[in-house]
Amino acid sequence: MKIRYCLSIALLLLIISGCSQIGVEKPGGFADKLMYNEYNAISPEGVLYRVRYVKNYPEKDIMFWQKAVKLHLEKEGYDYLTETEFDAKGKKGILFEWGAPYGHENYIYMTAIIVSGKKIAIAEAAGEFTLYQEYKDELLKSVKTITVR
Repeated sequence: MKIRYCLSIALLLLIISGCSQIGVEKPGGFADKLMYNEYNAISPEGVLYRVRYVKNYPEKDIMFWQKAVKLHLEKEGYDYLTETEFDAKGKKGILFEWGAPYGHENYIYMTAIIVSGKKIAIAEAAGEFTLYQEYKDELLKSVKTITVR
């Protein structure tokens, strides 16, 4: 009975270890919550940060997804602000910043993508303009630590 129980636990651990988890470092000043397939963090003032993986389907390179993300978000009404290339653990990434007026305030929506084979890591952050600016450097440091497994 004990052997069966131990083998069951060992099998469960083997299955779990083969599943993809999010590899990212917490941005400074944020509280984080690592879920099975998504990483979430929030600053005390409410700036949100999320990292998740999606399938690279159809399997395309980063240039394709860069154009697709830009086209999609422009069609959704976001105001294009900046676009920056970065390195994330040896993988090329693209980071966009978008303006989004909300009521009487202006918000920034950050989208970053890293393509690796059959997976795409997507990082998103959003917050009121001045608060986002306060955390921007920490968010960029965190995005650069994303590991696509």
